[in-house]
Amino acid sequence: MATTDKQTLTIRIGRSTLTFACTEAAGAPPTATPISYDMKGGMSVAANLREAFKTLPALHRHWAHAHVLADVQAMAMPESEYHAGDADLLFGHTFSGHERETIMSTHLEALHAVVLFGIGTDLQTVVADHCSEADYQPVTLPVWQHLGRQADGLRATLYGYFHDDKLDVFAFRQQRFRFCNSFSATHPHDALFYLLSAFTQLGMKAERDALVVLGTAPHAQWVEEQLKDYVKRSRHLGAADLGIADSHLPLDMALHLQHPQP
Repeated sequence: MATTDKQTLTIRIGRSTLTFACTEAAGAPPTATPISYDMKGGMSVAANLREAFKTLPALHRHWAHAHVLADVQAMAMPESEYHAGDADLLFGHTFSGHERETIMSTHLEALHAVVLFGIGTDLQTVVADHCSEADYQPVTLPVWQHLGRQADGLRATLYGYFHDDKLDVFAFRQQRFRFCNSFSATHPHDALFYLLSAFTQLGMKAERDALVVLGTAPHAQWVEEQLKDYVKRSRHLGAADLGIADSHLPLDMALHLQHPQP
C-alpha cells in the first residue's frame, strides 16, 4: 500500500456503523465524500474495521495519521483531581467489563476536565496495521468541547445529545462540568424521564432555565415535543445552529472535523 504523507483518516466507530472521512489538514473539509460501512452482526468491532479496510477501495493505502472517535463508555473528572497513575483503578471502579482494554485519557481544556475511556487492544492493532499513528477519543467529546466553550453562565442549560441509541445528558457551570452522564435511549419515555430527572436533580427551574436537545434518534422529535409541556425554554439544536455545513454526518464527527481536539 502507498503511504499518504498529508492526508489524515478520521474514523467514527458507532453502535452499528463505521464512518470514514479523509482530510488534508486539521480543520479542513473532507477531501472526498465520507464513507459509511454497516457493521456485521456477530463480528467484533475490530473484525468489522479490518473488513472495512479490506473491502472499501478508498481505504486501500497506509495512512500517516488517524483520528478515532469511538462510541465507548467515558467519564469526565476535574483536571485538578486527575492523577495518571490512578486512571485504571478509577475507571475500573466506575465501569466493569473493560479488562481487555487500554484505559486512555484526553484533556478537555475548554472545560478544565480530563476524560477517561477504554479502547480495546484488538481495535488498536487493526488501526496500527493501517495507520502510522493514531489518537482516540469518545464520540461525545467534540460536542462537550463545542458547547462548553460557548457556555456563558447567564442561564443554566441542560443538554441532551442523542446518538447510537444513547442519550448523553450534561450541563456546565463556569466552563466546567456540572453534570455528565449517559443513558440508554432506545425507549422514548425513558429518554424523557432521564432528561427531566436530571433537570430536577440540578434544581433547575422550568420557567427560567433551558433544556436543549440535539443529535438524532427515531423518537427524538417526540421527546422534544413532550419537553415543551414541562420546560418553557426547551428547544432543538440542529446542525445549522452549530455552524455545520454537512448535516449528513453525525454531529460529533462533523464538529470534530471543523474543530479537531488537539
